[in-house]
Amino acid sequence: MLHVLYGPDEFRASEALREIRASLNGDGSLASNTSTLTGRGLTPQELLQHASAMPFLAEARLVVVEGLLTALGARRGVETAWQPFLDFLPQMPETNHVVMIEVPKRDDRDDPVTKSPLLAALKALPNVKVQRFDELKMWARGGPSEVAQWLQDRAVKAGVSIEPAAIEALANLMGANLRGLATELEKLQTYAGPRTITAADVRLLTPHSREESIFELVDAIVEGHASNGLRLLRRMLDDKSETPGHVQILVARQLRQLIRATEILERGGSPDDVTAATKARGFPLTKLMRQARATQRPTVEAALRAMEESDYAVKTGRLEEELALELVIVRLASLAPRNARPRR
Repeated sequence: MLHVLYGPDEFRASEALREIRASLNGDGSLASNTSTLTGRGLTPQELLQHASAMPFLAEARLVVVEGLLTALGARRGVETAWQPFLDFLPQMPETNHVVMIEVPKRDDRDDPVTKSPLLAALKALPNVKVQRFDELKMWARGGPSEVAQWLQDRAVKAGVSIEPAAIEALANLMGANLRGLATELEKLQTYAGPRTITAADVRLLTPHSREESIFELVDAIVEGHASNGLRLLRRMLDDKSETPGHVQILVARQLRQLIRATEILERGGSPDDVTAATKARGFPLTKLMRQARATQRPTVEAALRAMEESDYAVKTGRLEEELALELVIVRLASLAPRNARPRR
């Protein structure tokens, strides 16, 4: 059997490979009967040699090929060069399994796998299974998003009790980062034990909750809501999740990211361009894009200068940290343009 696992969702593709390994490891001997090959530079003869070798004192043999279709691309004549392997597949021993796993780079807009003539030839064979793993969507109409549904299904499969509000909170905090969501679900399960995981548990334990608070604070600043900004700051300081100095550092960092994002949008750039410049993905990218569309670069640059002046006032002893932070939040909010139209 040949499996082709491809698409931008690396986590679900890797989990599919793990499930294949588990299904073939009935006698516990698969590890010594597994070969992992790099696709770049691989020849049909080399792959044939590995795929045709019989398992040694085991029920199955597994050959994992990483990035072959990506390396071959859409060049003409590829399927002809690989015809010996195509001819072999229908006669491959039932004990033997080949998995081609292809995860393109996030910034690769020209998907080489979908256009692969070798993939098209493989699909025509009877003992070939092709699975594409696209990134799950964070939005939906009239029901839970694909990410929320995936998280719910994973919780049910693992026997984890979690309330819908907690699922929504996790999805909103971490976006389509499935690997991170899986890790957080395990951590929350350990913390909650037999009881149901709540949204309060998510806010307490998930690191992105702190990042969300900073985004909310920057929201208040760029939208000109000083009172809301001061309330958010007081909540962070009262629950001791942040110190005034660290809040100032985090807000300044977010303002720098916002400057980069507004510059890119002014040039007509895309969310992918913002990701390349800021490394923001998932929930942070969603929030950053919304903030960038809601403000103007001169405003954010003025806010960053005000933050630097506030930091200098603290370091020279003219103001205490907490008071300096409160004053600068009011000042930043006053810089926000009124009735500014968001960019599209």
